[in-house]
Amino acid sequence: MVDAAGLEQAVGHLLQNAVEASPAHEPVTVRVARAGSQVRITIADRGCGMDGDFVRNRLFQPFASTKAGGFGIGSFEARSLVSAMGGRLVVDSTPGAGSEFSIFVPAAEPAEQPRRKSA
Repeated sequence: MVDAAGLEQAVGHLLQNAVEASPAHEPVTVRVARAGSQVRITIADRGCGMDGDFVRNRLFQPFASTKAGGFGIGSFEARSLVSAMGGRLVVDSTPGAGSEFSIFVPAAEPAEQPRRKSA
């Protein structure tokens, strides 16, 4: 169970970043899957990617951006929102090959199935 508006905002930031980082003819992929006791939402692009130093030291700092004219707020705010929900944001990026951002949030407990009565 998470804050739906916060999750929507975090995913929106990451999608916008992915679309802006991608060449016009390349798709942005979104996948959702269960990962043990969590749900994983992955947003992947085939943009310019980021080097390890940028990912470790600047990616989640406000006003740090690899995009010309970028404000660097989206990733920072997405990580803050996800963290506030008890989740985490993981990034895997390779220069020249693109980036993959994965949001991990706690999965809701499955709804109890109603019991059928036998005659």
